[in-house]
Parts: sequence; C-alpha cells; structure tokens
Amino acid sequence: MTPKLSPAQRTMLHNAVSGRPLLLGLTRNSFTHRTHSTVQALHRAGMLQGTDHQPTAAGLAYFKT
Repeated sequence: MTPKLSPAQRTMLHNAVSGRPLLLGLTRNSFTHRTHSTVQALHRAGMLQGTDHQPTAAGLAYFKT
C-alpha cells in the first residue's frame, strides 16, 4: 500500500527522483515554512533521506505503481 501524498509532496518527490530542484513546479516557489514542512513530511513518510534529500527505495517505488 502506498502512502497518500498531497499534490505538493508528489511534486517534490517527483523532482527528487528526477534529479531536479525540489521546489520546481510548486505554486509558491519560495522558501517558506510550508515548503519546509512538506520536505519534513516526506522524510517522516520515509520517501526522502539525508540532508541532501535523496529519494529512498520507497520514494523511487512510489511512481512505479
């Protein structure tokens, strides 16, 4: 079962998997608390890891289903 992600979380995860900047394509392309919270939520869900926000195996598998 894949976790339910918000549209912003899916965009950030897709950017991380594709090697693009995380904030690319978001509606509010700025460094706000909201974008920081989105990155942290992806870390808590086990989709991203490390300080450079690299996708985990679960993050890579999210788009294969």
